[in-house]
Amino acid sequence: MKEINILIVEDELIIYMHISRTLKSFGFKNLFTARSSEEALCIASENKIDILFSDIKIEGEVDGIDTAYTLQKLYSLPVIFITAYKDKEMLRRVSKIDTIGYLLKPYRVDELEALINLAISKYELDLEDRLIKIDENHSFDRREKKLLYKSQEFNLTKKENVFVSILIENINSFVSYELLEGIIWYDETVADSSKRTFYSRARQKLSNINFQTRRASGIGIFID
Repeated sequence: MKEINILIVEDELIIYMHISRTLKSFGFKNLFTARSSEEALCIASENKIDILFSDIKIEGEVDGIDTAYTLQKLYSLPVIFITAYKDKEMLRRVSKIDTIGYLLKPYRVDELEALINLAISKYELDLEDRLIKIDENHSFDRREKKLLYKSQEFNLTKKENVFVSILIENINSFVSYELLEGIIWYDETVADSSKRTFYSRARQKLSNINFQTRRASGIGIFID
């Protein structure tokens, strides 16, 4: 249990501190926090996150619902929403997310404990399918976020690993360049020529994997 990494997306310091203190009392030590969608995407791209707590209203233009949707699409995370209310519009938007449930403010310790236990159960079930087989030689470890070649870790740079992780979590579909670039270079201003060079080098390294490009849509990995 103590090895599970939990990301808390919450811009109210008092709420984060209370949740963090409660989770630590349950034995969890690996806790990450973000105040905005940008910070959350950055943390998830650099760390193996297993469970997500997200407030609905957070700093920035992108709220907690869209942030959770993106993170779950990319990393298949169990999601628990933190909220002070549940109206019809919120429920409609949340319906597109496979959520564990809602932690209502002010939260009760027994409710948090029940939700985290449900999230752990889902997380452990997901681990049974942790390896995604790409072809005869390549597979992807969803827990460690690593590309494997004949069961050995494939040598990739940090950004290349983020790139491959996004594509493989969305295997058999196209991922837009906008989404890729918003995560890979989330806090950087990068010239289009540099981005093209990055994609070209990554694809050369991964020349044995079946990449397809659709100019208007993006890049995808497809299993024959």
